[in-house]
Amino acid sequence: MDKSKSNTGHSNISRASFLLQKLIFGKELLVNETLQTRPLRTIHLKSRPLTSHAISWSCDGELAVATDDTIYIFIPEYPRGGGPDDAGEDEELQSQFSLSYRASGLIRPDPTINAQLCSFSGIRVAGPPANDENWFPGVGNGLVTGSGASICQIVRLEWSPNGLGCNLRPILTALSTNGGVYALGEHIDMQSTMVAGMRTRSFKAWKTLWGLGAQLPLPDASVEDGFRNMNERIQSFSWAKELAPGRALMAYCNDAEEVAIMSVQLFPRPREGEPSIDETIWDIREVGRFDGRGKHTKEDAIDITDPDYVPHGTSFSLDWSPWFLVDGKRVAILAYLAKNYVGFRRITIVGDWERGQTPQVEIEQTDMTSICMFLSTDAYIKWEDQIVTTMARGVIATPFDVKPFQVSFNETAKEATEPHYTWECATTYSKEDEQTSLNPISGVMIHDRDASNVGSVPYYSIVRLSATGKNQDWFQTNLPDAEASLPQWAAKIRKHTTRLIPRAMALEGLDSDSDDSEYDMMEEDSSQLQVHESRYRIWGMASSPGGSVTAVLVSRYSTQHPERRALCKVMFSKDEQAQENGFMPSVRPLTTEGQVWEWMYGNRPEVVGTTAESKISQELHNSPLREQFRDVASRQHCVFCYAGLKMGGDEAKCQNGHMFARCASTGLAIMAPDISPEEHLGAGTMVESSGEVCGGCGGKFVA
Repeated sequence: MDKSKSNTGHSNISRASFLLQKLIFGKELLVNETLQTRPLRTIHLKSRPLTSHAISWSCDGELAVATDDTIYIFIPEYPRGGGPDDAGEDEELQSQFSLSYRASGLIRPDPTINAQLCSFSGIRVAGPPANDENWFPGVGNGLVTGSGASICQIVRLEWSPNGLGCNLRPILTALSTNGGVYALGEHIDMQSTMVAGMRTRSFKAWKTLWGLGAQLPLPDASVEDGFRNMNERIQSFSWAKELAPGRALMAYCNDAEEVAIMSVQLFPRPREGEPSIDETIWDIREVGRFDGRGKHTKEDAIDITDPDYVPHGTSFSLDWSPWFLVDGKRVAILAYLAKNYVGFRRITIVGDWERGQTPQVEIEQTDMTSICMFLSTDAYIKWEDQIVTTMARGVIATPFDVKPFQVSFNETAKEATEPHYTWECATTYSKEDEQTSLNPISGVMIHDRDASNVGSVPYYSIVRLSATGKNQDWFQTNLPDAEASLPQWAAKIRKHTTRLIPRAMALEGLDSDSDDSEYDMMEEDSSQLQVHESRYRIWGMASSPGGSVTAVLVSRYSTQHPERRALCKVMFSKDEQAQENGFMPSVRPLTTEGQVWEWMYGNRPEVVGTTAESKISQELHNSPLREQFRDVASRQHCVFCYAGLKMGGDEAKCQNGHMFARCASTGLAIMAPDISPEEHLGAGTMVESSGEVCGGCGGKFVA
């Protein structure tokens, strides 16, 4: 074991020991100083979104909202004591998501965004001229973006899978109208003095980590200069599902409708000139690319002067299926939307993807299957988060109608079909016999379900963009009647949009930032002209990590006056079925943070090691690392009287009553700070610990 490895193991064990001391003295890293569960209340924001699907929830419970000029990020806060039902008894208790951050949504593609990414490869990036405000030449083929005249607003948000970022936390990625994808998240330098003072989560360490597209530099060893400017306007992107700590795949589609697959990694390496200190670096590489134009490439699909030309295009055209193990290889299906075409391309990772190495990724030459259907602008595709036998399911929002689909992983790739006109497959326009709404879908949520109860169509709920007193299709679900219930936010929207009030009162104006109206207390006066009080614009819908809580992003308007204030709000709803009938086990794996969230608001079971009485999970009591140190722990003696130690759950005690805390990771009694594994196992021993999660509960570190 070399010196750098030894020091890494040393810091890991010391860190775990330090964590257990914090647990014993009531300073859990996963929780804050609050003694009770914080209530979920409506969040009011001071700007409005630019597009639909503008809200996203991470696997750890972080919530992100994109408006026309701001990215709002909310971090959940967890209780230290009490139960999930205690919050209602304390009206003074601060609401959930009070810890928030406002990042500018007007991100310019400055090359220095990737300065640190390039410096890891030994490349120095020069910034734009200080006195030239029009330095960005533009990118892509569009009239506006190609001349650098876009306003750089955010049109899509998505959290990365679990385990990618610092301390295994997800990072937030945002797509801008200038054609760039930007990653935001924590960057913690372990040598910084700021880290020593961190006890709870905050936004002190948040920064723009890197970017793709929009002329940003990207390290590329195949180029003479060692990097290339990404002369691409990215118009859609999507993260693959979780693979391994610090490793993930991302797909993006540019305006030439090429789909690129990128490997994204975060891993430690010895710092240059200081091999005893590790530094954490990002590594981003392109591992493959394919043509994503589909089969409708004739004149009627691409020539805007053609009489049958229909506009198309969406920022939500890509989505990955869950990973599936086939013959020892990890396989996923990347679904992509083109002009009236849905393609399904098989992506395979061959062999083990070692951290710090480039993965071997195989992309099939043709789509394994495809669907020709009418797709309008802002069409959306989403997979179900589970695979039953070999079948993966999902839904497509056209966006006026919902079309379910299913694809088998055993399906062989079909021979490439020839390009054809849209009229040949009758997809130029939507079918006349289909009774579709003219209200576009702005949010889709697929519900988890028991694997034993599988139908041909996944269970889903949708929201549509406009909710008024004259349309009732803005919320729809295909859940069975026994499981379906109207969310609290939907009941409130329906109440506000269907209520009739005297027109004279409606003309007085409406405070659209309030949830209730003074008209609720008034009796209906039929002698006056009655009008609907409010209408709503629904910008997006998201669900919590385990699906027990839903959130919608909405704006409320008066029906009698133009709304000049740019306001919106996030409304929440708990799963009433779970509250009444008890918890349902989640079909998807949840992080410790996600489990705690579902315990607080979804009536899920306690999380051993965090919310339960036991400080350490029973599963972690029998971890490989504890097994490695079990013999060492049995030989430990009291440092005061040299008597043998009896190991308890969280503490060790000698026969004379001297007590010691036990390391959450190794199970050793903590006799002194900075304990190195070499002292017990000898130099050269490989310690089976990543040091990246808490040894007591599996939760993530603050710093």
